Amino acid sequence: MPDTQQIPQALAEIVALIAPDSEPILRRMADAIAAVELADRAPTGALLDALYPDGGDLNEAGIVYCDWRSDPAEIRSYLIELPGCPASLNWDWVDDFDEDDWNPEEIESFLWPLAARCRDLATALIILDTGSDGYGLGFVRADHIDRIVELARTAHCDLRVVYPQVPTYLT
Repeated sequence: MPDTQQIPQALAEIVALIAPDSEPILRRMADAIAAVELADRAPTGALLDALYPDGGDLNEAGIVYCDWRSDPAEIRSYLIELPGCPASLNWDWVDDFDEDDWNPEEIESFLWPLAARCRDLATALIILDTGSDGYGLGFVRADHIDRIVELARTAHCDLRVVYPQVPTYLT
């Protein structure tokens, strides 16, 4: 079990990897750490508070928050607003999903191809399972994958890298 200093340090480093040089996000992380006792699900909540601003201004976000019912077009519209979204990521394939026939339980049919396209751009798609009716999605440089997984384990938060054909356990 990590000591009480390891969790806030790990959370701060996760934020720095996802949103490097973002003063608003770093400030929110410090505020979130100061505001909660980091036990149980609190580290995940602190990470969500830091990376997803209350007002939903995605220009100052490290992840987006998606409702479990969000369809691929809606998720795309959020993700493209993130500063960490790869500029050269091609989204044309998303139009193949029929939002009228979308089944939220098939989210992996959207996330897996997105993760594969990200990988081709030396980026990883990350997911934050909030334990509620939604989840966070964002991006991190591929060379930070091992470190972010290690830090998430230390911080006791359910932040994972999405890999094609590997279940996300969101459904």
